[in-house]
Amino acid sequence: MTGEIIGVFQPSHEEYQQFGNNMHNMKAWAEIYLLSLSDVLVTSAWSTFGYVAQGLGGLKPWILYKTDDKTIPNPPCRRDLSMEPCFHFPPTYDCQAKVKFDAGSLFPYLRHCEDLNWGVKLVTDRKEL
Repeated sequence: MTGEIIGVFQPSHEEYQQFGNNMHNMKAWAEIYLLSLSDVLVTSAWSTFGYVAQGLGGLKPWILYKTDDKTIPNPPCRRDLSMEPCFHFPPTYDCQAKVKFDAGSLFPYLRHCEDLNWGVKLVTDRKEL
């Protein structure tokens, strides 16, 4: 934000989750932590690393939308609703009432995610509602 350019080098290029590999987990944590130190964060849609980094750093990120059939979305990115991560698969069925419900419309501080219309996230500022 001040015009300074800072280079951050990724400690891993492992490309996929390696369950049970603690060295892999430490590298992943280092990458998430480095992202959380940003003044401004731009993440790709559905980015787990981005979601965790934004919450850890208290950042309200910009989300870069995925292309659809090689078509660039308009706008290509948008400011996220809050620093809270997106809950990709919220409950959608009320077992007692035996009906489906929209989790994003239940509470005034719960909204659908910007990058995943069935996911939900907490929104803490009433001005954003």
